[in-house]
Amino acid sequence: MQARRMKYVWMGVVLALMVAVVSACGGAANSGKKEKTRVVSTVNGDVEIPVEPKRIVALYYHNILLAFDMKPVGANLTWWGGSPFLKDVEADGIVDVGGPPSPEAVAALDPDLIIMNSNNADDYEQYAKIAPSVLIPYDPANSVYDDSKLLGEVLGKPEAGEKLLKQFEEKAKAAREKLAGKMDENAKVAIIRIDAKGGQFSIFGYNYGRGGWSVYKGLNLKMPAKIEKELNDQNAQIVQKLSIELLPEYLADADYVLVSNEGEGMDSLANRDVWKTIPAVKSNKAIELDGKQYFYFDPISIEAQLDLITELLLQHS
Repeated sequence: MQARRMKYVWMGVVLALMVAVVSACGGAANSGKKEKTRVVSTVNGDVEIPVEPKRIVALYYHNILLAFDMKPVGANLTWWGGSPFLKDVEADGIVDVGGPPSPEAVAALDPDLIIMNSNNADDYEQYAKIAPSVLIPYDPANSVYDDSKLLGEVLGKPEAGEKLLKQFEEKAKAAREKLAGKMDENAKVAIIRIDAKGGQFSIFGYNYGRGGWSVYKGLNLKMPAKIEKELNDQNAQIVQKLSIELLPEYLADADYVLVSNEGEGMDSLANRDVWKTIPAVKSNKAIELDGKQYFYFDPISIEAQLDLITELLLQHS
């Protein structure tokens, strides 16, 4: 969905695509033969890839491929798999090449295209010897829909990424209409995680899983002032290791509090004043999220999270 995406950060890199098209046998434009390959310009130079790849290994972005209805033959499911919303399709015909990925496992799948991001930058040349390899640099400012557009361009399907965003926006509009009149459209919602055996907490923005995209970009709900300022000040989508004693300060104006249970839930604070005195808690508007469902950040999971969060908010409104 995502924390491990930040192993490498490549800033200000633009992926220029589709600079040329070539034929597998040459001269296709003049001969009338169907083009078999095309060239994309990447941070590692021009790469000739199949026009219609059949055996993709995705060291990253496999969940976007699934949203495109393109199932890779292999993927890094050890690190990037596990969403319950993708469970059935991930278990059916996709080989886990490991995390970190195993070049031997990748080669055994006889791929015709390997897709990766900056996490695999150090091993790019090794994978490029196995099959045409495209590295899409990680940019922390990109949303999953930005990444979808880039991947769509790589695959010669520029409409695919746009379609996913439009699909989400239509679904979000319907969700907002469902909530209309039942909760304040300007309600402030905090997304937090309790850590360190109740001694610390983390806050999340819209671009770090935990339902953030659905809450802030889909339902267009607001962040509590202190959380928004902290994230902006640190130019981050997550701030961790905050003292639990500061919790009332960060949640002072929160109308709802969503707690991502990733090992510690609301019960770890249930009997403590630091929790009981928070306005949203007192008004029964603190909601626990199953971290196994909300950790992930891909188009399919985000749409499912939007449905679940809408129902939870209705129940507590």
